[in-house]
Amino acid sequence: MAPALRRYPFKSFWKRFLAAGFDAIGGVLCFPFRHFRKPLDLASVQRILVIRLDHIGDVVMTRPAIRALHKKFPHAVIDLAVSEEIAPLLESSKEVSALIPVKQGWFSRKAAVAQQVAAFRELVVLLREKNYDLGIDFRGDLRNILLMWFGGVRHRTGFGRTGGGFLLNEDVPYDASLHQVRLNLSLLSSFYIAMDNKLLPFEYAPERAREFWATTGQMSPTTALPRVVVHPDAGYPSKRWPFENFRALIEKIDREALAQIVLIGTADDRDKAPDLKIRSERFIDMRGKTALRDLPVLFDACDVFIGNDSGPSHIAAAQGLEIVLLASGTNDMRYWYPWTERLSLLQHEVPCAPCGLPDCPVEGHPCMETITVDQVFDAILSALRRLQKRA
Repeated sequence: MAPALRRYPFKSFWKRFLAAGFDAIGGVLCFPFRHFRKPLDLASVQRILVIRLDHIGDVVMTRPAIRALHKKFPHAVIDLAVSEEIAPLLESSKEVSALIPVKQGWFSRKAAVAQQVAAFRELVVLLREKNYDLGIDFRGDLRNILLMWFGGVRHRTGFGRTGGGFLLNEDVPYDASLHQVRLNLSLLSSFYIAMDNKLLPFEYAPERAREFWATTGQMSPTTALPRVVVHPDAGYPSKRWPFENFRALIEKIDREALAQIVLIGTADDRDKAPDLKIRSERFIDMRGKTALRDLPVLFDACDVFIGNDSGPSHIAAAQGLEIVLLASGTNDMRYWYPWTERLSLLQHEVPCAPCGLPDCPVEGHPCMETITVDQVFDAILSALRRLQKRA
């Protein structure tokens, strides 16, 4: 796509201007060499690099495409570059030959620019040693495109939406009307791959599950009641339903004796609200006691997930749980909802959505605070009835 016709996703005019200028200059300089580029010989592909250096949900929604790659190239090495925090979640993946954990990913809030540059240089050296035949960037990020180009990846496929499309052998149009799962699969259309868009559950070794249940000390893998997992956190404050609402919801579920309730989150979440004052044998507070790689093990013993738009909601969808999702106006949920039919999406429409902002600038945070405890409770009852019908 010509730079003049490309719609760059940046909100800042200057970023759009710089991206267009970079593409225009780069396109002119690279034009004489384009006819020397050889088409990809699918039969010769032996080493594939997949780049997904962003958030948990993005990685989850890329897994159907990774499975499709594995089916098309069953004898090829498929390496996946992900952030260091997410890598343990995929350590038992059968479709991935090796993980490349990136210490200072592009979206790490703890990483300074100098650290990200150093990580970039280390990756370039590593990729040159690996000698990849094919590289695929599923985000459409100039940094990832440059990484493949400097890293000597011979055939580079991706979305040139943020610039650098002239460095790709295949610059695929970014179709913003597609859900992320389908959009990821669209990158593979030229490889003549049979598409299966179902999510894969996350695998883990049996000893990993035994270790988890042995160390929880609070709960067993089975219970006579349905098990509901509650996750009140999200990556941005703009995506969070008020914690007091979650407290009221947990109390209501417990009063009705509907389910065993498992509250999950980080140690920081627990420190912010250390005591919920819920004294019930049906309530288990596991905040700070589950690492990311533990969630598939825990979710496989649960029935319903209740929470905000967050990474764990996508993991729960992959593990087949009923999802009751409280969605803000931060993202357009038509394209970002957890990829499952077992979804109850609660969202209050507001004129400012989707805003893409980490903090809500509107007084009262109406897109979230207008969702009531009773509405969520009714959605849980519906999810539990669906479970009974499937039993």
